[in-house]
Amino acid sequence: MSFLKMFRNWENISEIDAGAIIFRENEPADQFFVILSGEVQLTLRGEALTTEGEGGVIGEMTMIESAGNSTTATALSDVRLACLDREQLHSIIEDDSEFSLHVMEVLANRLRSVDQYIATHIDPKD
Repeated sequence: MSFLKMFRNWENISEIDAGAIIFRENEPADQFFVILSGEVQLTLRGEALTTEGEGGVIGEMTMIESAGNSTTATALSDVRLACLDREQLHSIIEDDSEFSLHVMEVLANRLRSVDQYIATHIDPKD
């Protein structure tokens, strides 16, 4: 994850205490986050979907589709985040193929997590 180097001295870094909510499901969103340290749990309707650590990204779907948050993100430990707006994200995606592929990998993994959630929570008879 050599792309993490570009975020170590990023201009907009947030430090979040363990237990704090970073963003909530269904709330408007305008930021994308790269996790520089710590762990963040993503939940859907109060149930755990996945945990992201150093190098993980959160808030990617809201930046891609201009929608509200589809999950709630909670800091499991003290977390350090690089915060990007839509324009910054688009610029980095255009310039850094390693980062672009990483974001695509995260999206694929999230899709699998949501598929698993659906498989265990939706009755096929409904």
